[in-house]
Amino acid sequence: MGKVSDLAVVVCVLLVFPVFAQSREQAQQQQPNILLIFPDQWRYDWAGSVWGMESLHTPNFDAVVKNGTVFTRAYVASPLCAPSRSCLAAGREYDEAGVPSNFDNDYPVNQTTFYKLLRDQAGYHVMTCGKDDLTKKSQPGINGTYHADELGFSDYLRSSGKIDVISSKEPHEPFGAFLASENLWDVHKKEWHGADGDCQWKGYVCNKSSPLPDHAYEDNWIVRNALTLLQRKPTNKPWYLQVNIAGPHPPFSITANMSETVRGRTFPLAVDHTVLKPEQQQILRQDYAAEIENIDRWIGIMIDTLQDAGDLDNTLVCIASDHGEMLGDHDDWGKSQPWQGSSSVPFTCMGQKLGVKVGQRITRPVSTMDMAATFLDYAGSKPNEGMTTTTLRPMLEGQADHNRDYISSGLGAWRAVVQYHNETTMYKLICCNGTCLGQPKNATHTPSALNEVRSVFTPSSHLGDCASYPPNMLPHDCAMSQKQEMAEEEEEEGFSVATETGSKGKPSKSPTILLYNVAQDPFEMKNLAASAAHKDIVNSMLPLMPKYRCRVKSI
Repeated sequence: MGKVSDLAVVVCVLLVFPVFAQSREQAQQQQPNILLIFPDQWRYDWAGSVWGMESLHTPNFDAVVKNGTVFTRAYVASPLCAPSRSCLAAGREYDEAGVPSNFDNDYPVNQTTFYKLLRDQAGYHVMTCGKDDLTKKSQPGINGTYHADELGFSDYLRSSGKIDVISSKEPHEPFGAFLASENLWDVHKKEWHGADGDCQWKGYVCNKSSPLPDHAYEDNWIVRNALTLLQRKPTNKPWYLQVNIAGPHPPFSITANMSETVRGRTFPLAVDHTVLKPEQQQILRQDYAAEIENIDRWIGIMIDTLQDAGDLDNTLVCIASDHGEMLGDHDDWGKSQPWQGSSSVPFTCMGQKLGVKVGQRITRPVSTMDMAATFLDYAGSKPNEGMTTTTLRPMLEGQADHNRDYISSGLGAWRAVVQYHNETTMYKLICCNGTCLGQPKNATHTPSALNEVRSVFTPSSHLGDCASYPPNMLPHDCAMSQKQEMAEEEEEEGFSVATETGSKGKPSKSPTILLYNVAQDPFEMKNLAASAAHKDIVNSMLPLMPKYRCRVKSI
């Protein structure tokens, strides 16, 4: 009798176990795959049809916009490579993410990333390729393995960004090693390094096309790696893939084939610009456009690959960038600053079968760091305690018009808050410790009626690392940090009137408050902080500034 009972139990277990296993497999199948295409330094208004730039051809980006939802006012938590990518990984605002600048420190691996939550809690196969910049100080290592597991990646083909690749005498990371294996390391290093290099003036003006063949161009190499990761992923798990494309970050060096596609086209010139002649501006803008259009070509290839594999319907596809590019507006270049060209980026998602609304255009401001909570939401998971990221899923699916009351951004000696009022009124309040570097030259400064100021900003300490770069290729954030360190003070009491010197004057020793209606003034030409009519707006937004970063009770 006992043996029969034991046998019955075994039979029941064997019959029931496949049901449990099947249920788990079905649950995983219900979790969507997630593809994040994440180029470096793509400015918000260079996104094809979204902003009506007819001379820029981005049919694949436009197709994602048409078949999904686009956020036309997307901001980054910090407009610099490592801090921005760390805010996304951590699901935290700039002051809480633990990476204050590019070279202060690597991402603190004792702080859980959303990648790790996807892998360890939601059961995802988490992949990354290209320049994730989460170990920018130490670099990813010759095989790209440094801290990869601790960051939460299941599989990876990591590499460094454009300038970091050539910051050493010998290859120190995978793309450099690839170039060496193709006998192209010295060719590439000579192209960008030293006074005789082909790319001058901080890499924005390259005298001739890149000598690299198309297959060895870094962006092309990175996306081929993405396709390799997709090809070798397991078939019994949902997956996440982040494709960290190195472009369109300068140097604006493009292959001969890329160059042929853009010559003769005309693009909008920089606003409030006095440095380059229009014909010089057009050359660098053509090169920037060529990089974007090449990325767009790869966007199409990746989407076609998913379609051919039968994965597209069950994949949430998002495209964004880590920060923008000033492109000469107000004689400023690169990123690192609070201005729209630096802090605002393209952002769109597609996934009709997953509930993402088709043809939706959202004009409320959003933060790209909220992709972390969004991806966890679709995966059936949630952020850890301490993460401040908030899901965008209700907005994507047309169930909500906003997910935050205001958006924050910051870096080094400045903080900014963006708040929507209506379609024609969206204010950006900026607080800088000293002069706001890169500020439009004709903008007015705030009066001296500000009181009870406390400004404690994170100092930049990475200038020694900047010395490793060629003089003509000094990264913009290195140059800006040298200026910013002059402006940073340990603590100030009271506000004084800043002189009308704009971006080219000596930094002020007292903090500066600026206010812009970026809905009507996207190039931030008119500072409203000194206007009596906007006093209440300034006073209502000042308490929204991050604690201990710009504490001003009223003006």
